Amino acid sequence: MNCEKGNRMRYKMLVADIDGTLVRVVPEGQGSRDAPVVPVETLEALREIRRRGVRFLLATGRMWASARRFFEMAEADPPAILYNGAMVYDFARGTTLYRRQVPLATAQKVLRLLREFPEVQPHVYVDDQVYVGRINRITEEYQRKDSIPVREVGDLLQFLEADPVKILIIGERARLEQLAQAIRALPGDPVNFVFSEPTYLEILPPGTSKGKALQFVAETLGIPKEAIVAVGDDLNDLEMIRYAGVGVAMADAPEGLRAEADYVCGTVEEGGLREVIERFLLRENPY
Repeated sequence: MNCEKGNRMRYKMLVADIDGTLVRVVPEGQGSRDAPVVPVETLEALREIRRRGVRFLLATGRMWASARRFFEMAEADPPAILYNGAMVYDFARGTTLYRRQVPLATAQKVLRLLREFPEVQPHVYVDDQVYVGRINRITEEYQRKDSIPVREVGDLLQFLEADPVKILIIGERARLEQLAQAIRALPGDPVNFVFSEPTYLEILPPGTSKGKALQFVAETLGIPKEAIVAVGDDLNDLEMIRYAGVGVAMADAPEGLRAEADYVCGTVEEGGLREVIERFLLRENPY
């Protein structure tokens, strides 16, 4: 843990992931029942840093329709980093500032490969809509969890005619690991993919990450990266915590993320995000 770079720094922006960082992850099978909320103590701490002039942004793999309630709940500032960095959206003005897409040829290559993995379920995002070949138990649970509709279109490979923003593949971790190896072995340009949850493998546009999107936001707002604290809980947050002046991993994050972090905080249930706010943003000398 490198603490020196944060010493006596006045931080100007806090960026956090949603699922597993801002709110707890919904257990499989629970769906939208007892939907997660931001802990009251965390909300109070967020309001205090905003009173002190610190921006609070959220960076998520979700699309806006699925993420909006969390932005409103946490009173987050614009813009929103969505689709794991493939889109930056100024929700205050209703304008898209940054958008990247998966080349159609790459998406088709992955969808062909997925025919060899029938037990996993791909979800294709095009123009802020989600499409699947056939709705099954996995998709029904995903719809409940993310509170968004999914359209059934039959053969995804035949249906897809435009560059998608991303492809979310849900399945058992061991099988997704095998799929990841097969994706690495595909001929042609490398496919950009990341695990965003233990059972989520996401195909993203080339060069896309939360870190790249955060860099775009920081440069747009004129905030040096040294003045940013970023917090996440999974490998899709890796580039973001590497970019920030202080990168923080949740205690239950994978070892690959915790090893790269400058600081490891508690879990959501332990008030981890509030801990980060108190340590780095509400103290004059955080160390």
